[in-house]
Amino acid sequence: MYTLFSGPALVSLFGPTAVKSPEQFTGAAAFGGLMPLITVMVFAIVTIVYVVNRTRKDEDEGIAELLRSFQIGKLSNTTAVVIEVFLLQLIMTVALAGSIQAQGAVGMTNFAVNLLFAASITGQSFLWGMVALLFAQIFPEAGTAKGMSIGLFFVLYVLRMGTDISNIKLSWFNPLSWSYLTQVYVNNNWLPILYTLILAAILLIVAYQLEIHRDVAAGYVPEARGKAHAGKLLMNFTGLTLRMQRTAAIGWIIGLFVLGVTYGSMINKIGSLIGGASSSSNNLLQKELQITADANSNLMAQQFLGTVYMVIAVIATCFAITSLSRMVSEERKNRQEQLYALPISRLKVFLNYTIIAWVLGALAQFAGVLGVYLSQTGNKNALSAGTIFGGGLAWSFGIFFVLSLLSLLMAFAPRASALVWVYIGFAFFMGIIGNILSFPKWAMNLNIFHNLMKTASATVLPNTPNWTNLMIILMIALILTVIGFVGYRKRDLISG
Repeated sequence: MYTLFSGPALVSLFGPTAVKSPEQFTGAAAFGGLMPLITVMVFAIVTIVYVVNRTRKDEDEGIAELLRSFQIGKLSNTTAVVIEVFLLQLIMTVALAGSIQAQGAVGMTNFAVNLLFAASITGQSFLWGMVALLFAQIFPEAGTAKGMSIGLFFVLYVLRMGTDISNIKLSWFNPLSWSYLTQVYVNNNWLPILYTLILAAILLIVAYQLEIHRDVAAGYVPEARGKAHAGKLLMNFTGLTLRMQRTAAIGWIIGLFVLGVTYGSMINKIGSLIGGASSSSNNLLQKELQITADANSNLMAQQFLGTVYMVIAVIATCFAITSLSRMVSEERKNRQEQLYALPISRLKVFLNYTIIAWVLGALAQFAGVLGVYLSQTGNKNALSAGTIFGGGLAWSFGIFFVLSLLSLLMAFAPRASALVWVYIGFAFFMGIIGNILSFPKWAMNLNIFHNLMKTASATVLPNTPNWTNLMIILMIALILTVIGFVGYRKRDLISG
């Protein structure tokens, strides 16, 4: 594990470990070194979206102007949001530290140190909330403020990739690096937390100064003037739908590619990871990763690919769901009524959203598999392109099936279409935990992704597509989609 996570590939993704030898790489040290940055990514993005929605978006929708018609100060709404976000971070700090403390894990029983781990995450969450608040004053609308805040986050993320590998001292100049430079459970440095709070306070003061001197719903950066004529892409409904999803699609596809690279860098080391574990841990890892302990290294790598493909496919499905769900979200916002006032049929709208979601889902799966393949470049024991792509792309059929279920929900129970997420959660649970708990075969078969590959045996290699099952799944998906269209065509439009 120490060799794996101290390599350049994973250091660039998760940050460097604070320990200098394998003997020091305890479970606590591994947790404290690997978890902060990836957890901060989730916390920061959620906080950015929340702060912008409660400030800039309220101005865009006229809510802030309505509030200011009462006898309250100009900064009242912003101050309320800041207090709310700060108190929420305090609560999450105690809750996160308490949940770690309750588990009694070896090396993680000191509550003060657990507070440091939690604060390294929630402190960053508050900091990025203040970054979002600052950009909410500068830019003229909510979408741009969110995009610039999240964009800055990933710019700093990429910059710290280079400094973490070349010179860790330079990472101290990167606020994002302060999340893991606490070196929690090893050196327990509280100084980065202090730096985080000081910078957040400075950003808050600057945001206050900018807001007090600007008009409501205005920004310091003028709104870009649109083109006099729409581009060819926007001259048809398909182009408009693609344009609305462009930014999200690029982000998801790049993210899945990076995930594929990350997993791919582990494939040829999986044998040493299994071999170096204790007997109980070894047995658990074999079940979780679906690996046979006495297999050769090449066979282990192919077995591990099954778990990699499952994770990539589930995430790609989540992306495809968000794409197809836009059809219902546009209804809730009363925008579909404007479309149907034009000479556009329901068939055209339904097919556009459905085909785009199917294509984007398959493209996202391809990006993840491509990342796995490219991470093998230069490795003399690399798996062949046929082995990686042949098994990996077949998982797209599972994505199509889930999208067909969503089509049914949107047609017959549009307000309950979010129930598709329950099935995704079930599929992921069965894919990981089902093997550990040895669930019966009928229960495992309820997970569509479990039916895509042939059962590995002495004559059948792992990740060999079951083409009979794949064709049956594709036909069922197409039939369900057609039924979904029939239901969508006959029902009334919903509204918010």
